[in-house]
Amino acid sequence: MDVEYYAIFNYDEYDSNEERYGISITFPDIPEANTCARNDSEGLTMALDVLQLCLVDKVQEHLPIPTPLDNIKLSENERAVLIRYNKQDIDMSKIQFFG
Repeated sequence: MDVEYYAIFNYDEYDSNEERYGISITFPDIPEANTCARNDSEGLTMALDVLQLCLVDKVQEHLPIPTPLDNIKLSENERAVLIRYNKQDIDMSKIQFFG
């Protein structure tokens, strides 16, 4: 099953002179999915990781409905990035749940 949500990359703390640091990443549809990165490449990896971690134990029927790109409001220093993965590609044998 494919899972896809838009991540918002916020560059308010980004140092454009050095082209790194300070990208905060959030998901409008998954409030608990927050991360940060030093550059766009790392941001893509971090966004995928946090999305997978937040949704790993959810079944399809309980996933939030993704907000369409047209309904996402972006500020001047933000951009939306579609993060996509297939739940079948996650090796559940490596994940341990506690509590």
